[in-house]
Formats: sequence, structure tokens, C-alpha cells
Amino acid sequence: MSFCSFIATNYEMPEVETKAKYITVKEAIELEIKPYALVPWEKMDPKTQILFVENEEDLNELVIKKDAYYDVSGYTSYSFIYEVSFIYSELRAKQLLEYLKENIREGQILELWRVWIGHDDNEIHIPYIRCYYEELSLNHLVQMYNWNHEKYKEQYCIVLER
Repeated sequence: MSFCSFIATNYEMPEVETKAKYITVKEAIELEIKPYALVPWEKMDPKTQILFVENEEDLNELVIKKDAYYDVSGYTSYSFIYEVSFIYSELRAKQLLEYLKENIREGQILELWRVWIGHDDNEIHIPYIRCYYEELSLNHLVQMYNWNHEKYKEQYCIVLER
């Protein structure tokens, strides 16, 4: 089984790109980036790709990209799918809330899913709530993504209308 979170809708939405990027060891040396203490640049192949972020806080950031790694067509009938990935923190949940409120169009419906792929796929009965744009709150997302929350649901869907 694999965890997947995604947005489904019938219109295109903007992507949220990662600030993390891959650069070579050679580029890191040229940019005068300090190496990790246990592995100096000199011991690495200059062509090796490394993950680089300006700030450590940018790791595990909110990323929303078109399409999903997994086939989620059994969960929704909408044609536009956007994979949502981040490691939960209240800041990241606030960023997702802001994104949803900024990008739901008047008269449209948007679905936010959090599911386990391969979890009894023959019978998909995932709890969901329907709410209007004005009603969506941080609490909805905390319950959906914070596994320490008392009302956390392992699989869930929010159907958002505007």
C-alpha cells in the first residue's frame, strides 16, 4: 500500500513547485556550498547529483504538481488531477488552505483526497465531507493530515464548492 494525496477538479490549476533542486558536486563547489561534514566534495564524483535547498525549512515543503504518480481514476471522475505532497506541519497545512481558497473557481467543485492506494481497492468507501469555500478551515486539513489529531481519518475526502 502507498499513501497518495491529490486534488481532483474539472479545470486546470497552477502547480506549486519545490524550492529544492538537484545540482552537481562540481556546481556546489563553484557556488561555494559547504559539504556535509562526513563526506567532503573531494571524495565525491564531480558529476554526482545532490539535492540542494537554500533553507532546511524548504525540505518537505508543499508541492502540488499536475498528474499523480499513482492511478487515482477509481476515486474521482474529474479529469484534472494534481498530486499534493508535503510533510505535515501547521505551516504547510495553512499553505494548502491558502492555495485551495485562492484557486477554487466560482461555481466549481474541487476534491481533496488522502487515500491509501491498494487498500481494499475493490470496495472504495472513503468518508468525505462537503463544504463551501467560506466554511473550509485549517481544522479540516489538520484532521486530514495530522495523524496525531484526535479526529484524524486514515482516508478522507473534502468536496469543496464555491
